[in-house]
Amino acid sequence: MQKNYPPRRDAARSWCAGLVMSALLLLAHAGTARAGGEGAALRWGKPYAGVFAGSRQADHRVIDVEGFANWGNPGWSVEYDRSGFAGGVLAGWKFLGGGLPLRIEVDGMSGGGTATSNLLDPEGLDETVRSEFRWIATARIGIEHPAGPATVFAGGGLALAGIDSSVTDIDFGPDMPTRADPDDSFRDSSVEAGWVFGIGVEAPLAANWLLRLEGSYLDFGRSSHQVNHSGDGRCGPDGPRRPCPYDIENDLGIVRLAIIRQFGS
Repeated sequence: MQKNYPPRRDAARSWCAGLVMSALLLLAHAGTARAGGEGAALRWGKPYAGVFAGSRQADHRVIDVEGFANWGNPGWSVEYDRSGFAGGVLAGWKFLGGGLPLRIEVDGMSGGGTATSNLLDPEGLDETVRSEFRWIATARIGIEHPAGPATVFAGGGLALAGIDSSVTDIDFGPDMPTRADPDDSFRDSSVEAGWVFGIGVEAPLAANWLLRLEGSYLDFGRSSHQVNHSGDGRCGPDGPRRPCPYDIENDLGIVRLAIIRQFGS
């Protein structure tokens, strides 16, 4: 069986991006209508900070670009995921720009939880791929609009994450001891840049306190790694003898509840 970069995840990304961009445009239109003839001066409002907790879903995909593990099936891909707790801190500042109610915000959270799969070689089951987010941080700009006592908002921006990725190949047989093969394995720790989009609602909780519910989608693109470091094997039946590539994609979905304290008047 061969998979060549299935479109399901790309379609999901496009759908999420389109949903949030539509929300941004609607909020911008509403904000423009509300602003009316207000001037274009920049006016800073309240800074704020808070803590959040919720649930996250880490989605990963490894792609055997030239069919090294799943011999002769270039583009074979395996998806593996891990759900878990999301918790961290955020800080931001609300302001008016050209009469539009805007906000800038940064946040950070710790990682934890390793997603794994042993289906990279679906016949031998002797190659295990692992991925883990060590930490995640974002910087966003967004727009908001009142909805009764609540405020709805949407925004997006830059996302950074520390990600550990590895593939471990196990050699075994009747005439050899079971052992990890370092030549056909790798372990990389890297900082990956991507983008984030989110939408949410917040409402007054008490004086200068807000309660927020928010959903976000983060995409960190594709990183490249190599096995067969010595180059003594072929990257597929008719491939060259050289190091062979694997690509790994990393996405993250987060739903979180935040308690926020506003400062100033």
